[in-house]
Amino acid sequence: MATRNYRIRFAHEGREFEFEGDKPFVLEMLQRFGPPSGHVEQVSHKGTKGKEHERRSPLPAQSQGKTVSIREFIQQIDLKKHTDITVAFGYYLERVTGVSEFTPADINTCYYEAKLESSNTSQMIIQNIRRGYIMPSKKKGEKGKNRYTLTSSGEKFIETRLARHS
Repeated sequence: MATRNYRIRFAHEGREFEFEGDKPFVLEMLQRFGPPSGHVEQVSHKGTKGKEHERRSPLPAQSQGKTVSIREFIQQIDLKKHTDITVAFGYYLERVTGVSEFTPADINTCYYEAKLESSNTSQMIIQNIRRGYIMPSKKKGEKGKNRYTLTSSGEKFIETRLARHS
C-alpha cells in the first residue's frame, strides 16, 4: 500500500508556509509554525494513484465549517447579471476549489452545479475581459482550448460583494 503525502500551505504574519510529507510530519509542522486560530488556507493530499486532491477553505463558510456550495456562494453575494455571475464562478474556482485557471466549460459546469440557467459563456467572458475582470491565461489548454484567470480587479469586485453581504 502506498503512503499518502499531505501538503499544507498557509500564510501567517506576512509569511507563507508550505509543508509536504506524511501525516505526522505535516501535523507537527502545522502545530509548530501554524497560525494560532488553526485556519489553514489549503490542505491537499496525494492519493495512492498519485492523483492530487485539494480542498481549500471557502471564503464565506457555513457554521459547521463545511465548504460553501457554488449555489450558496452565488446566493450569498446576490448577483443577477450573467457577466457578474461569470466572474463569481471564476473567483469560486480559483479561491475555493484551488484551480489557477479555468475554461468556458468549467464555467458551464458551475452553472449546472448551481442549478442556474446558463448563458452564452464565451460572450460573458469576452465582456468581462473588456471590463478588466478576466484575462486570458498564458497557457493553452489541451487541444488549444482557451484558459482564463481573474484579474486583481475581478477579485476585488467579488471581494467587495462578499464584504457587503457577510
